[in-house]
Amino acid sequence: MPPQTVHYEIDFLPVGDGERSGDAIALRVWGTAPQQVFVIDGGTKDSGKALMEHVRTFYGTNVVNAVISTHPDSDHSSGLTEVLENMEVKLLVMHQPWDYAPDIKSLFENRGLTSLGLQRKIREELECAHELKQIADRKNIPITEPFEGGVWTGGLFTVLGPSQEYYKSLLPHFRPMPETKEGAGLIPTFIRKVEEGVEMIAEALHIETLADGNEHFSAENNTSTILLFNLGQDKVLFTGDADADALTLAADFAARNNISLADLKILQVPHHGSKQNVGPTILNRIKGRSAHISVSPGAAPKHPSKKVINALIRRGSQVFTCTPGQTVCYHSDSLPARVGWVNLPAHSFYQQVEA
Repeated sequence: MPPQTVHYEIDFLPVGDGERSGDAIALRVWGTAPQQVFVIDGGTKDSGKALMEHVRTFYGTNVVNAVISTHPDSDHSSGLTEVLENMEVKLLVMHQPWDYAPDIKSLFENRGLTSLGLQRKIREELECAHELKQIADRKNIPITEPFEGGVWTGGLFTVLGPSQEYYKSLLPHFRPMPETKEGAGLIPTFIRKVEEGVEMIAEALHIETLADGNEHFSAENNTSTILLFNLGQDKVLFTGDADADALTLAADFAARNNISLADLKILQVPHHGSKQNVGPTILNRIKGRSAHISVSPGAAPKHPSKKVINALIRRGSQVFTCTPGQTVCYHSDSLPARVGWVNLPAHSFYQQVEA
C-alpha cells in the first residue's frame, strides 16, 4: 500500500511597517492524520489578530495544536497573547527563563540578590513572554520547554536547538540582567555597530563579500528555538532570530543524528535577513530550495541584507520576502495554489551590496 500523501500550507504574515520587523507564522498539515495547526511566533498585537483570522478563514478551525514562541522579544511574542486568549490552544511551547534564576544567581556581582528577586526582575523585563505563561496558566494550557532533541506529534517536528546547557549559558547576558561577575557565563558580549550610512560595493556570483565571525551578539536571539518540521518528503527549518553560533550548534546536533540540513524545501532565514546572523560557513551547511525572509517594508537597507540574499541565491535558493501587506503562502507540491493568490517573484542577484 503506497504511503499517504502529506499536504501542508505555511503562511508568513507581514509584521511591522517601520524599521522593526517581526515574525508571525501559521502552518497546517494533514493527510496521514487529521489536520494539525501550529502558530510560530505572533509579531505584534495586530499581527496576532491577523493570525487568528487567517487560521479561521483559510484553515477552517479555531483549534491550534501548538503555539510556539521561539524567543522572548516582543516583535515575536506579543501577538501570541491574542492567539492564546481567543483560540483553543492545546499546547504552548516556550522557554521560561525566570525558572532558572536559582541556577544563575551566583553569577552576578550583587551579593544581596535573591532567587526570588532575580525571578521578579526577569518576569518584569520580559513582560510579553511572562504574559504568555500567565494566560496559559489561567486557561489550563500545558507549557513545555523546547530543548535540543525534543520531538513532538509523532516526529512531525524536532527541536535542533538550543540545548539546555547552551540556553543556561546565555541567560546571564540577557539585556535586563544585573551586572555579572568577570568571566561569568560562556558567551562574551559585543557592542552593536550603528550604521549611519550604507556604502555599496560590487559582488558577482563568483565573488562573495559576506563574511563569518561578525562581532554581533544578542543572548535573547541566540536562545531562539530552532525547529525542523518533517512534512512527508519535505523538510522546513524555522530559525527565529538565531545567529551563526546557535545555528552551528543546531547543525552539529543534526549531523550527529544523521539529519541533513542541506536539502530543505524551505529555510526561514534568521533575524529578517541580517548579515550579522549568518555567514558562508553555516550557509554551506543549511540550504533550502526556497528561502523566506520576514521583513517589514521600512526595514531597508539593514534588513534584508543584499549580501545575504546573494549568498542564498549563490547556493541555489530562490529567495522570497513579504511584500507590504501581503501574506506569503508556501504549500506542498500535492496542492494547487489558493484561488485568487498569485505567484510571488523571487529576488534577483544584486550586483551592488552593502559594504
